[in-house]
Amino acid sequence: MFMKQMDNEFVRDSEGSWVAPLPFRVPRQPLPSNRQQALHRANMLDTSLNRNPVKREHFLTFMSKILDNNHAELAPPLHEHEECWYLPLFGVYHPKKPDQIRGVFDSSAKCNGVSLNSVLLTGPDLTNDLLGVLLRFRKEMVAVTADVQHMFHCFVVRKDHRNYLRFLWHKDNDLQENLVEYRMRVHVFGNSPSPAVATLGLRKAAQASEQEFGSHVTSFVTRDFYVDDGLTSCPTKEEAVKLMKDTHSKH
Repeated sequence: MFMKQMDNEFVRDSEGSWVAPLPFRVPRQPLPSNRQQALHRANMLDTSLNRNPVKREHFLTFMSKILDNNHAELAPPLHEHEECWYLPLFGVYHPKKPDQIRGVFDSSAKCNGVSLNSVLLTGPDLTNDLLGVLLRFRKEMVAVTADVQHMFHCFVVRKDHRNYLRFLWHKDNDLQENLVEYRMRVHVFGNSPSPAVATLGLRKAAQASEQEFGSHVTSFVTRDFYVDDGLTSCPTKEEAVKLMKDTHSKH
């Protein structure tokens, strides 16, 4: 069901961005109102940030990137009885990146026994076999590595589904300002289908550009990526440079 839905509805908009819906289960349980829960979590996050100035600056930097890159927008008023969902926010650190925090949109947070993830299709595991990727990486003389920055954020959420990605954050990213309602415009880290959505989107982008940039780009993106990391090898450095330039030109 996931692949059928995505193949039909994963499209490119007038600005060239790839747009996909949230893949809801059919049928699914209606979502309850969880704004009060999200407000409680937002206040807890404020308390945590105010106790730790370093964490506070890291989190403000993360949110600044989200807002400056237009990955989130001010949420419009809701219509009466319009279904929506609020994502609580929290921050996590990677052990090897102590100076960078990743804001996580908690799609698994439950309200009345229901979470956003519980009504979404997870999607198939589209990840390439790591052993195959590594073997091809060692096959030729010139090794090449690449990655896709913020891979999930490369794919836009269909506009009529963005109210399921609402969240509370301070106006203008200023902790002295009141909490206001934003909503994400892109697929988020925390949603269970986001890995499958992003992998499928990356492959669709490669396939759509094959006539312009060649099958070598399509093969690299579809066969030699492990999630957001690309690893391959080429017989010569000239071929390696061309592959990277052609891939970067479109993606």
